[in-house]
This record gives sequence, C-alpha cells and structure tokens, in this order.
Amino acid sequence: MPSLSTSDSPAIHVRSSRRALLGYGLAGAALAAVRPATARATMSSPSPEGWRPWLLTSASELRPTTPAPPSADEIAEVLALQAKRTAATEDLVARWGARSAVLPWTELALELIAAHKPSPVRAGRALALLHTAVFDAVVATWDAKAAHRRAAPSTVDARIVPIGDATAGGSSFPSEHAAVAGTAATVLPSLFPDEPVDRLAALAEEAATSRLWAAACFGSDIDAGLALGRAVGERAVARGEADGSDRVWDGTGRPTGEGYWEPTPPAYLGPPLDPLAGTWQTWVLERGDQLRPAPPPTWGSPVWEAEMGAAREAVASRTAEQEAAVWFWAGTPGTVTPAGLWTEIARDLIVRDGLDLPHAARVLALTSVAMADAFICCWDAKYAYWVARPVTADPTLAVLIPTPPFPSYTSGHSTISAAAATVLGHLFPRDEAELVERAAEARQSRLWAGIHFPLDNEMGAVGGGLVGWLVVARAREDGMEVHG
Repeated sequence: MPSLSTSDSPAIHVRSSRRALLGYGLAGAALAAVRPATARATMSSPSPEGWRPWLLTSASELRPTTPAPPSADEIAEVLALQAKRTAATEDLVARWGARSAVLPWTELALELIAAHKPSPVRAGRALALLHTAVFDAVVATWDAKAAHRRAAPSTVDARIVPIGDATAGGSSFPSEHAAVAGTAATVLPSLFPDEPVDRLAALAEEAATSRLWAAACFGSDIDAGLALGRAVGERAVARGEADGSDRVWDGTGRPTGEGYWEPTPPAYLGPPLDPLAGTWQTWVLERGDQLRPAPPPTWGSPVWEAEMGAAREAVASRTAEQEAAVWFWAGTPGTVTPAGLWTEIARDLIVRDGLDLPHAARVLALTSVAMADAFICCWDAKYAYWVARPVTADPTLAVLIPTPPFPSYTSGHSTISAAAATVLGHLFPRDEAELVERAAEARQSRLWAGIHFPLDNEMGAVGGGLVGWLVVARAREDGMEVHG
C-alpha cells in the first residue's frame, strides 16, 4: 500500500473516526479520558532558540564563543569554489540542501535499519536517539545564530553568489547543515557499530562542504557547526550507553505451561526477543510499566475462546485488500520496521508542507520519542504476561507472515501506530482523520495476518494513545506552540 500522499488529497478513503484508532468500549473511553481538551496550536511560533531541548539543559549550554570576522582567506575560498562549480557540485548542493537538512540523515538511518536488521524496539530506540539529538543540535545552532548574528558570505562580499537554498539573509554562524551532519555522524556509529565509521564521517564532511559550494557560509561556520553537532551527538551516545539497552537477559523469570509464549511454527524462532526492553530508560513515561494493562483473559476461558474464534474468523475471511495491508505494515527484518514506516509518513508530511529545518526536526523528534516509549510500554506488557500466540493454540491457523519471536499481548504495531498517529495528528491537524485510519489499518493488519488476538491490538492501541498524548502534552510546553 502507498505511504501518505504528498498531495493535498488523502491517500486512502477515510471511513472512520478517532474511535477507529482505539476500537470500542473501554479502549475509546480510556483515551477520551486523557485527551487534552485544549485549543490547537497556531503555526506562528517563537524562534527555535527558545525551544526546549531533549538532551541539553538549555539551548545555550554549548553556545560557541563569538567568531572573528571572516578572514580574507575564507572569502577567497568561497570565491574559488564558486568559480569551480559544475553540474556535479550543484547536484551535491541540492542533495543536502533541497529539503530540510535532517531528512537525508533520517533516510540514511532507515537504510541502516533495513541493512543491519535490529529488533523493532531497537529500531525505535535508534530513531529517537538520532532525532532528539538532531533537534537539540538545531535548537543550539539557532541559539548561536541569534547570539552572534554573523553575516552570510554574499552580504560580506558582493562578488559571492549563493545557489540552491542559500540566501543572503540570516546568520551563517554556525552552519546548521554542519551541525546536523556532525550530530548524525556521531550518533549513528553508536547505533550501528557494524557500519564503517569512515563512511559516515565522509558523508558528514560532504554535507558540510556542500554549504561552501552553495556559498551559504564560511569555513569557520562549518567548523563551528560540526563541533557543536558532535558535542550534542556525544550527549545522545552517553544517554544510549546508560539507558539499560545493553543489559543481557539471564533466562530467568520465564513462565512455562499452557498459554505461555513459546517459539511458534513453522520456523520456531527463538529465544524471545529483547525481554528486558520494558525496563529501558523512557523519554516521557516515568518508567516502562507505568501504563501496564490489566492481565489478558485466562487461557482456555470463555473470553479467551471468543478471542481465538475472532482470530480464526479474521484469517478465514481475509480479503485481498486486507492481505495487501498485512504485507505493507509487516515491518519484518530487512525492512525499515514499523517505526520506520511511520517515520516515512512523517517525512512525507514534512516534504509536502515544505517545513523548514527546525520544524522538521521537531516533528521527527516528537514522533520518534512517542514510538520509542510506546515500544517500551508494549514490551513491558509482553514480558509481564508472556501470552502465547494464536498459532500456538491452533497450528493449522493460516498465518500470512512469520509470527515474531516474542509474546502476543500487547501488539507492538498497534501500540506504536496509535502513538505516532496521535502525535502526527496533533502536528498536522488537517491530516488527523487519515492518520487515525492508517493506524487502524496497521492495528487490524496484525489480526488479519493471524499473529494476534483482537485484544492484543485493542489494548496496545490504548497504551500507544496514552503515550502519544503524553508526548503531545510535552509538545505543547516545548516553546514552539502558541495557543489560543
């Protein structure tokens, strides 16, 4: 199925209201009780240097010292590169500057996720660490720009002609593209240690140097941006090293017997994946078990039998359209994973609306944090209850995709999709109904695939929706939004 359309028209027909995101009954009532009854934010926001960072204590914490005026050598360097411009260098400028500077690094992260195949919860963690670090680097860069207000090259010397997105206005110190590149090239090696560090460093150098070709800044602007970005990136690396994700499960605490998870046919993949992820450090939740749902129905009870019957019925009546949805949302190893699918949806909205770098970085940070905490919330529930998958009870069930090697209750897709749709619906209110519909489709796809019970999906959506609204509450207080 296609991702969100980059046009103004919806990519899919909207057939449901917000209730579709959460199902019915308890699920809908639970989210309605916590959704803020407040006005939408306007888009006329204060300047980014006043926004609240995630990793830094303040936007000014890493502010560089006042730069000296550009030297004659720096001016000569820009003029020399200007004289050597070719179609290839113009393409280079466009590659790193035609869209918000965070997007090439987001897309690289998604490529690395597909190539290195981290677990879904680790992919969500990676995107949150990268995007919060980039957001903080952008906020810190705008703080420095406002503090020092260094004139752009074309303002300093009329012979300099900027190209691409470079303009004569605004402060060039430090370079925001260099700051983003320095951040990403620092964070990504810690998340993908098997990826050659030299490749990532070379990409950062290319992204930064593209701004010289564009005549957007001087060499000292780039050096300051790279240094600032690396310093922010080191904060993200330090957080990642201390978030508990390196702890190794010792195999204890796993219940056995009827109704408890065990490797599933036909591949019988094991051991259970990331059983300690529910204990990882959270971003907006107080802890991973803060939103732990009530226990699922007792295995073999009448309620459980009804759930099993619903799973069988969904599989038996699966349509071609539903099968296509299953494959689109599958997020299996070797793809961008479910978190990556929602990141691509966020990217498409950013591109469609032409968001500038600060606003694009904010969208990606908020969405990624929501999914990271939703994953932690979900994994806490999975390993608190260790519920077996439907195919364990009925090996003849026509499961469409491989059943993942972790417990059934609650559904990760449902949880992170509700979280992402809630946050993106707040940030892009005219797309809210379609985002809700897409989250509903992602949720239902797990039932159609035969790998979840209906209650796994419904309760996952409750937890994800709650996480999403906690992130929205944080967004409303981050200094960007102006409320009426």
